[in-house]
Amino acid sequence: MGIYSGAGDTGKTITLSGQTVSKNSCLIHLLGTVDELNSHLGLIKAMLADTDAWQSGFRFVESIQKNLMKLMSHVSDEKESKYFFSQNDVTNLEKEIDTLTERFPKSVKFVIPGTNIIEAQIQIARTVARRTERLFTSAAEQHPLCPNAGAYLNRLSDYLFVLSQQESLINIK
Repeated sequence: MGIYSGAGDTGKTITLSGQTVSKNSCLIHLLGTVDELNSHLGLIKAMLADTDAWQSGFRFVESIQKNLMKLMSHVSDEKESKYFFSQNDVTNLEKEIDTLTERFPKSVKFVIPGTNIIEAQIQIARTVARRTERLFTSAAEQHPLCPNAGAYLNRLSDYLFVLSQQESLINIK
């Protein structure tokens, strides 16, 4: 079987649940943006894989990527509860934010991205996470999506912001 089928040539695609939808639907826009965010996180992981300060962060970012894959499955098959997010998913992200915030400067000001390439890439991922959250909100107005997934996306941009400001990452040259 080849990689292409031609089935999408008419501007339609099939969701995981078997529903045919326009490639311009809010669900498909959301799926594409979640995929884009996941790719940005993959780049961050690759950039930081060899740094000593990054070992636990590497695994945590990978767990976020797995949650984004679960989110894509949820959006594509909105009725299947095995793809729903729990409050625990949100709480785990909040705990990691709290852990990173302990090392965070007390006075947080507006940040101009570009301290180094890693910090800038994390800031790009943060802005894509914010766009993902906006698209999720738009899709949730028309489709029954898990509210905890929306909360998770909201916390994810906060996590990426505090991650970008970690001294151990800022000082990498």
